Amino acid sequence: MNQRLSSATRRRFIQAVGTLAGLSFAKLTQSSTATEKPVYYVSPQGNDANLGTFEQPWATIQKAAETLTPGDKVFIRGGTYRISERIYPRNSGTENQWIIYAGYPGETVIIDGDDVYVGPPVGEPPFPRDQGAFQIEGKHHILIKNLTLKNSHNGGFVVRDSHHIDFYNNTTINTFSSGIFIGRGCYQHKVLGNTVINANTNEMLIEHPGYPYQSSVGPHEGITIGSVEDFEVAYNQVCYCAKEGIDCKGTPKRGKVHHNYTHHCRRQGLYIDSWRDVLEDIEFYENVVHDCETGIAISAEDGPKIDNIRIHHNLVFNNRATGIFLSRWGKDRLKTNIQIYNNTIHRNGYGLKNTPDPHWLTGGLYFYTTNLENVVVRDNIFSDNAWFQIGYSSEFEPDAFQTKNIQIQSNLFFDNNTVTYPVNLDEWANDRVYATKGEDFIEADPLFEHPLNANFYLQSSSPAAQKKFGAFPANATKNFWWSVNFPPQLNHPSESL
Repeated sequence: MNQRLSSATRRRFIQAVGTLAGLSFAKLTQSSTATEKPVYYVSPQGNDANLGTFEQPWATIQKAAETLTPGDKVFIRGGTYRISERIYPRNSGTENQWIIYAGYPGETVIIDGDDVYVGPPVGEPPFPRDQGAFQIEGKHHILIKNLTLKNSHNGGFVVRDSHHIDFYNNTTINTFSSGIFIGRGCYQHKVLGNTVINANTNEMLIEHPGYPYQSSVGPHEGITIGSVEDFEVAYNQVCYCAKEGIDCKGTPKRGKVHHNYTHHCRRQGLYIDSWRDVLEDIEFYENVVHDCETGIAISAEDGPKIDNIRIHHNLVFNNRATGIFLSRWGKDRLKTNIQIYNNTIHRNGYGLKNTPDPHWLTGGLYFYTTNLENVVVRDNIFSDNAWFQIGYSSEFEPDAFQTKNIQIQSNLFFDNNTVTYPVNLDEWANDRVYATKGEDFIEADPLFEHPLNANFYLQSSSPAAQKKFGAFPANATKNFWWSVNFPPQLNHPSESL
């Protein structure tokens, strides 16, 4: 038998192989194209009847919110989008296919919510004022990035009953409620690199006279984390707000709040505030807080207790009231396993007026509550705070620090006060405050490099240097992260999937 193929047979074989290869390549190309999720576009010059392409963009963000499916991304072109209804995403992403709403690189996207009507507070909460101009409910794996939302008569970005909803590098301006709110039923969230300005402002109130829950005070806080589990709030700037800056309240668990710059808020800069159940495992570290009322406050207003709180390496300075305040607000429930270490607490408690009487809250660290157990205060710098550096209420029993295991040890104090104790706080606290330095302390000038310029690094000759007291170690590379190009632009893991 002839083993060689005839030329005609060879031609037919090559043609068949070529045809099969072409079919296979076509199928592969089609399959690859099918798995590449589209990128959509929205523009003020667009039309919702368009295809949503770069050349034919949609006109509204809500069109994108109704269209996007797992893996889709919408780029929103620069300009102002004046909305009359809240934006409400219809679909969720998946673990490997997030849905992304992003401002187009290098362009400023402004969502103006001034035309969104907010009704009266009727029925059961959450009331209309507690909702947001950009509302996400019952969704997951969505990224919101590089958007500016302003002029909301309720909240800015609001999330409920969701998980894996992340906010990167957004800005909110002028909201009656929170700039960013993540509430009950939520877990696994990141709020990174955002700016919140003028939250809780009465300027955005829509009045509804005669309703029982009507209030002229905006609900919630600048950034609100309410009963959320497993969260990170970092590299945000929260400023010029009418209430608290960043609040972890309700029953949040396993949260990290770090590298935030909170300033010029009318109430607490950073707040921990329990309700309903146990609030536990929250860490505040490497934040900068100044020109607020109280710098950092801890309250157990309701619920059984607060447990396992770590406050360390924060810079808290020039706040009108107490630097770090352990409150007895509300029902004053138990606060246990509190660690306060390596903070720099400077010139707090002077109020706004130069009067001979103390501000309503004052001092560096104030133990107003006695409902405490297992508290450690160590390796901090308390410098030039008004009236006292560490103060405690006259409500404490003589041996309470021992029986409650409240340890104050190894701190540096620099105190220019000439005070006879107790200090009478009559305006609001109705308390008599005594001062304490605890054990193994140092009394000396900490020798900051330039505190008037917010440089609280230690000179090499500082008595705090060898002990490694305070938020900024001596001889460390100086990093004023909050003062230069802040917040930083951040990349989300889903953007590389």
